[in-house]
Amino acid sequence: MNERIGNAQRTHVLDLLGNALQEGYLDLPEFEQRMSIVTAAKTADELMSQLADLPLQFRWDPRAPSSPTVRVPPLPSAPTTAPGRDTRTTTIASLVLAIASIPLSVCFGIGGLLGIAAVVLSRPGLRSSNDHGKAMIGLVLGCVGIAASIVMVLLFIFMPTTPTTR
Repeated sequence: MNERIGNAQRTHVLDLLGNALQEGYLDLPEFEQRMSIVTAAKTADELMSQLADLPLQFRWDPRAPSSPTVRVPPLPSAPTTAPGRDTRTTTIASLVLAIASIPLSVCFGIGGLLGIAAVVLSRPGLRSSNDHGKAMIGLVLGCVGIAASIVMVLLFIFMPTTPTTR
């Protein structure tokens, strides 16, 4: 049966493969391989071949009308929070504070306080797909600002003073 298929049929087979992954019949690399074949499939035979070795509950009949299926939740490795205005605002604030914390680390710990604020404000952006990179930079630079402030405070405290003689 070399009947052409459309997006609805591909989506239905992807749902079946997702359910097979969720129930442990496929491992992640095999699921990803089959998923790429299904998304590029042009005929019903190509779709049926990706389900042929799975149990009967994962069979697909191209002549049956498509019924709504349960969607598989996204994989946990991907950030899932939709970007919002607040997320962007806190991420940009995190970046600004993190960048400012590095040169201000010489000012008796002020850079450390800014670094702590940058680390805290980067948290919502780490869960956002659009702001993840900026939030990660804010987090890393904030940590660098904290570390530099600690080093500078320790230098001021333990730096030997030399008496001046005339």
